[in-house]
Amino acid sequence: MKYLSLNEQTQLIKTVKVTKGATRDYVIIEMLLQTGLRASELCAVNIGDTRNKARLYIQPEAMKNGRGRFVPLNVKLQDLLRKWLAYKMSELHENIEDGAPLFMTKSGRRLTRQDLTQSIVEKWIVRAGMTTTREGETVALFSSHSLRHTCFKRMAERGVSLPVIQKIAGHKTLASTGVYLEASDQEIDEAVHVLAISATRAERMAEGL
Repeated sequence: MKYLSLNEQTQLIKTVKVTKGATRDYVIIEMLLQTGLRASELCAVNIGDTRNKARLYIQPEAMKNGRGRFVPLNVKLQDLLRKWLAYKMSELHENIEDGAPLFMTKSGRRLTRQDLTQSIVEKWIVRAGMTTTREGETVALFSSHSLRHTCFKRMAERGVSLPVIQKIAGHKTLASTGVYLEASDQEIDEAVHVLAISATRAERMAEGL
């Protein structure tokens, strides 16, 4: 399971946010990182699903398991979405009626999963310098699904319970959600480092006796 470290997450957001003309892509990446939506779910969202709402309802037909669910929108996202709708109307001159797509291509059609994954998320991950080599070609180290994993990994790190993450993620079982509690190599290294610090402190206390 791939997810971004906190530094990588910050770098990605910064790269998009400071780029002129990337307002849509910035809102998309923030939405993925702060809600854990699947790419296909976010593409299916209409303006009326978010307008003046604290919870986003994902329609059953957009869900992997065919069951709708509510996803909370934090205060930061609610403010960002209000600004996005104002920008769509005043700067992009796009339709902001309730039934219109929340995110569209420059040609005026609803974003597809492929649009969002390849043309937006992976493009910005490469621009942020997070790349790997595949068959001699430089490609994005992470995918749009990595941002979903990142969202739930951050929640787990901050002590959010597994049943709560399961509800937000839309998983059928806790076993599917449990992967977000698996220790990363970085966390394992840090755990050993903590032990070394503790041992050093114990030795110093013993010397002072």
